[in-house]
Formats: sequence, structure tokens, C-alpha cells
Amino acid sequence: MRLFRVVRTAAAFAALFFCSWRASAGPALTLAPCQIPGVEGVARCGTFPVWEDRAAKSGRRIDLNVVVLEATKTPRAPGAFAFLEGGPGEAAAEGAAGLSRELARIREHRDILLVDQRGTGKSNSLACEVFGAKSDLEGSLREFLPAETARRCRAKLEPGANLGLYTTPIAADDLDDVRAALGYESLDLFGISYGTRASLVYLRRHPDHVRTVMLHGVAPVDQSMPLHFARDTQRALEGVLDECAAEAACRKAFPDGRRELALLIERLARTPATVEILHPDTGAPATVHLSRDVAAETLRYLAYSTAGAQWIPAFVHAGAAGDLRPLAEMGLFFRRDIVDSGSIGVYLSVTCAEDLPWVDVAEAAREAQGTALGDYRAREQKAACALWPRGEILADYRTMVASDKPVLIFTGALDPVTPPAHGDRVAKTLSHSRHIVVPDGGHSFDGLEGLDCVSNLRAEFVERGSAEGLDTRCVAAVHRPPFPTEIPKLTPVAVEPAALVHLPGAFRSPDGRTAARVEAAGAGLSISVDGEPPAPLVPVSPTRFRIAGSPLAFAVFEIAGGRVGRLVIEDWGRAEETLLPDSGAAAPKR
Repeated sequence: MRLFRVVRTAAAFAALFFCSWRASAGPALTLAPCQIPGVEGVARCGTFPVWEDRAAKSGRRIDLNVVVLEATKTPRAPGAFAFLEGGPGEAAAEGAAGLSRELARIREHRDILLVDQRGTGKSNSLACEVFGAKSDLEGSLREFLPAETARRCRAKLEPGANLGLYTTPIAADDLDDVRAALGYESLDLFGISYGTRASLVYLRRHPDHVRTVMLHGVAPVDQSMPLHFARDTQRALEGVLDECAAEAACRKAFPDGRRELALLIERLARTPATVEILHPDTGAPATVHLSRDVAAETLRYLAYSTAGAQWIPAFVHAGAAGDLRPLAEMGLFFRRDIVDSGSIGVYLSVTCAEDLPWVDVAEAAREAQGTALGDYRAREQKAACALWPRGEILADYRTMVASDKPVLIFTGALDPVTPPAHGDRVAKTLSHSRHIVVPDGGHSFDGLEGLDCVSNLRAEFVERGSAEGLDTRCVAAVHRPPFPTEIPKLTPVAVEPAALVHLPGAFRSPDGRTAARVEAAGAGLSISVDGEPPAPLVPVSPTRFRIAGSPLAFAVFEIAGGRVGRLVIEDWGRAEETLLPDSGAAAPKR
């Protein structure tokens, strides 16, 4: 479920040592100092073996990847703050750099514990290519989860994993073993998206080891994904379009968003469109076909965050007018860089055991009538699960979790996958809970203004160990920025080679945290940011270039005296980084 998290992380082991928090019973977890790019302070990394078959306690052992970001100040709390990632299928440790910044205040007196759930990241990964070769752009824009993918991935993964043993309850018990091995008395849990379900399951199975719980975008244990996706997506899309209609500039630019959405979906349902796009790997022109299913799914994914949702009125308007390039390029980005980036094996093992058995395809079709998304997700995932081993769960697993532990719940008002109604239902059986609905928010709050409010409420909740008495008045001031009223130029133009000569170079942000290199690449240019593989730069003007692979990312060169004075990196319509020439760097290749 989780989108819009692109993280870069690596760990380097130093001399081994035994943690000072060794448990009094059970095996101790041996960690080593490690350096993770973007993480300040002390980080320690290691692996912890568990039985794949926890009930039998025999057979294959798997190593869980564990990262601890140590508290930056004293005194240090006796427990840890554990982050549970979304998906299902995403790895918690891969977000270490971003989490260390986002949770800096909480980390002052609490270790941050990151454990890659079994089957994700470096914990016996069940990753498998969903759409086949990356070079097959058309393949990436067909079914969401082809039956052939389920067959191929099962054959690939079964020699190294019992696919029925990668469910949420088993993963919760793994986490508690890690807690015990590190000697933490209790955990403060923070789950996002699917991680909220994982947190609730841990809370039910190990209540004595929970201090507090934070849930962001609640996926209840009885959600039955994707039964209600079409209904919830329609609510979010119409909500965004209605917000556009309530804003003068957006209403003037896009006066009839709901009608245009219906028109766009109706046309593509009749005939998929042939669209010329920018090849995400080479920057060359390429042609793909865009179906109604993929177009609607792309709008759904845009609605996941405010940064994406702000573009929905413009994309719908362009598509209804016949310009489908923005939707096609964004759909390809989501399919290749988001859907195909996690562990599809864990996604199937979890949902095929915990969700799809309760999904009735006929009911999904009835619910989907009159919606943009339709029922294709339910049909395709039901078919895929028929080919996947089904893990066992207890008969009462889908009973709502009851607890008197302190719980703080956040939901975006326009979340397309875990709407506020989920938070309300879950809160009813959590007697010391508080549910906060954030205005304009999607599944992610990225792109909202005033988010210090949310960060401070999180920290205060953990510090106090209670949701009672929290002053939440600042939430009313959280808001989206104005909607963009036009899409940046996306069509490439020809630029004389002489105009490119002065653009290559090394660049760095004033604080030194971000570095980029622009180099000649054949007859054009490429850019590498913070050591990432170079991406082609495709000109839309002599000084403005698209960054291939990211549909709304641009490199903008500001020229002064015939030289580059500044390089601005834009993404999602915002200036993300302003870089200056780095005179101390080695000369770029020419």
C-alpha cells in the first residue's frame, strides 16, 4: 500500500561487539557499528536467526535484518521505538535515513528499532519481478498482478522459502524475539499502512511488551484488500476534484473535473490509447498503450499523497482533452518504481491468507459500478491467490483488536486506501485511543504544509505515553498548497550541441548534504545525484531538462556570465534542491 518512499541506504560492518542490552533469557543479538548514508549518530546493524517454521522449531532458519539507531541523548529509555513498514512487502531498514530525520525528536531518548519483516529487504527476501524485464514497457502497463507472475515467482521462491509461513502473526512473533534478544522491556510501535495491521497484531499477541502505539493510515485486520478499493478510490478522487472546484484558480482552469474524469474513463474503456512517452531508461521517444485500468490506477496512486493528488485535476483535464502523456508516463513510473520495488512474495503470502479468502468477486463488481477504478484489482488478485500457497491464521484473527494501551491514530481526510472510517472502527475497541483526521491528507501527508504539527504531536504522545490531553488545535491549520493549473512542458525539443557545452560540472547544496554531477553522455547530458546511477537529461528548453525515469522531475540551469550559476532540482512541481557549482570537485567527463 505504501507509496512515495524512495530511500538510499547501505550498511558497513565494523568490529563486532555484544550489545549492552543483552536479554536475560534466549539468544542475544550481536550487532556491529555500521554507517548508513544520511544517518547521523550511532547506528548498529546485525542479523538474528529465527525458525522459518516457528511452530515446529525445526528445518530452515532465516536471518532477520536488524538496525538500531541509538538514542542521541541521555537518559535513554529502557524500551525502543519500533517502526513497522507498509506494503505488505517493504523493508523497514531501507528507510533508516529518512526515519532518522523524521523521528529526530523521538530518537533523542529512545533507540529506533528497524527490523526487516521476514521475506522483505535482507530478511530472506521474497522479491520477484512482477512485470518481467524492465525493458518491456508494454508489459509493465498490462495486468496489475498477472497470473503468470504468481506461477513464475512461486517456482522461483519455493526452493528457499515455505511461502505459507510469511504471514503477519508469525512476523509479529519474530519482532518480539528481536525485542527480547536486545533486552528492551517494551516497544513503542509506529506502523504505517500495512504496518498498522502488523502493529495491531503485535499488540494483541504481545500486549505486555507494548508501551504505546501510533497508527498512520489504518489497515484493520478485517479489511479484505482489495474489496473496497474502487469505492474508496472514487471517494478520494471526487474529494480532490471538489477541493479544486472550491479554489478559484483551479476552478477557472478546470471547471468540470468530475465530468472530465467520467469522460476520460469512458473513452479508455472503449479503446485503449496509443501514447508517445519518454523512455524512462534512455530518454528516447517510446510508444505504449494506456488502458482504462492503468489510467484509473495511476490516478489512485497519485491520490496516495498530497504531492501527487495536487496534479489530479490537471492530469484529468489533459487526458479528457486527448493528452495522455502525463498519465501514461506516471503510470509507468508507479508500476516500475513502486509496485515492482517491494517483495511481491510477501504481498501475496499476507493478502492470500488474510484478505482474499474474504473477497467475493461478484460483490467487488457491484461495489465498483460507476467508479473509475472498476473491479479489475479484485479479479486479478483473486486469480493470483488461487495459484499461491495459503498460510494458516487463527479463526479469530479478523476480530477487531481490543486493548487499553495508549494509541494515537492519524488518517488523511482523502486517503484512497485506508479512509478515516477505518480509523474510527479500529478506535472503538482501543479504549485509550485518539483518532486525528488531517485535512487534505492522503495515505501519505507528503506535500502538505504545516506538518510540524503532526511531527510534534507524535513526539509529545511518545514522551507522555498517553494520547489524553494532547493539544491538537494545530491540525486545523495543516493544508495543501494551491493546485497547479498547468502541467510543465513534457515534450522534448532539439537543442544545439553548443548550448550544452557549459552545463556539465559538479554541484553541491550549500549545506553540503546533496551532491550532483552533470556529464556529457553521447550527444546529450546525464545527471547523477548523491551517487545514484546517471539518468539521461532530456531538454524541453535550452536550460530546462527532464530527468528521465521521474515524470515530473526537472534539472533547471540558471546561467550567469556564460556559466552555470545554480542548478535547481524540481520534483512534483516543487524546487527540492538548489545546488551551486562545486569548484573543489574533480572535473567531469567530457
